[in-house]
Amino acid sequence: MGLSKSPSNSQSPIPNPQSPIPEIRISTEVQGNDWVVVRIADSGCGMTQEVRRRLFDPFFTTKPVGKGTGLGLSISYQIVKKHGGILQCVSAPTQGAEFVIRIPIQQKVGIGNC
Repeated sequence: MGLSKSPSNSQSPIPNPQSPIPEIRISTEVQGNDWVVVRIADSGCGMTQEVRRRLFDPFFTTKPVGKGTGLGLSISYQIVKKHGGILQCVSAPTQGAEFVIRIPIQQKVGIGNC
């Protein structure tokens, strides 16, 4: 699998239908003085709007029965949210997918406490 470093201002998945080699791109940036942004994008087959709508639901999976619990993205979403952040997915069929994590540089009082 190829690993592609991209400019930090990239805003979309990696559409590359000519490339037979899957790619993953990871980038980080600081936005203003308030946010750290991590982007993870791939050149995969992408996903429909219906799948994207349920992506962070507990126990939702597109894998066959017995091959996944559907908890990974739900747990990730809750962790990011607990830290005052935002986890989003940008994707369309045949266009790959990009997950964008935005975390505040400074946490507000009361956020993230157990």
